[in-house]
Amino acid sequence: MKIRTCFVANSSSSSFIVIDAKDGYDELNTRSSLLVAGSDLGETGFGWGPEEISDIGSRINFAYLQAQYSGNDDWIEMLETVISENSAIRMFEWDLDKEGMAYIDHQSAAPENTEMFESYGQLKDFIFGKGSKVVLDNDNH
Repeated sequence: MKIRTCFVANSSSSSFIVIDAKDGYDELNTRSSLLVAGSDLGETGFGWGPEEISDIGSRINFAYLQAQYSGNDDWIEMLETVISENSAIRMFEWDLDKEGMAYIDHQSAAPENTEMFESYGQLKDFIFGKGSKVVLDNDNH
């Protein structure tokens, strides 16, 4: 398991990701070979919390948003490859940027919390790992 934590002293938000596949992998259950990312897939707002977000659809949305924030098209391609090779998905429609409500809090967005893109295996473990999650919190409570 790999845990990344971030906290910035001049901000009240903090978050981290947990990459954990020690208990196996979740399945991405779909009725078609098209994945439409967005609020129908999972959570699209990754703000202050406190909240733990662990469903596979939300992890996909989070990874896509991080790739978008970083401006790294290779990460989007890597994400599509990992999903295609580990599910029945073959086509992607990334609606997150159309929704206007999809976001990651400024202190948690790329370049923070991008360890999932360090390798194909790391990204697979983050997306499909049963114990993987995004943990959101803040210092206001």
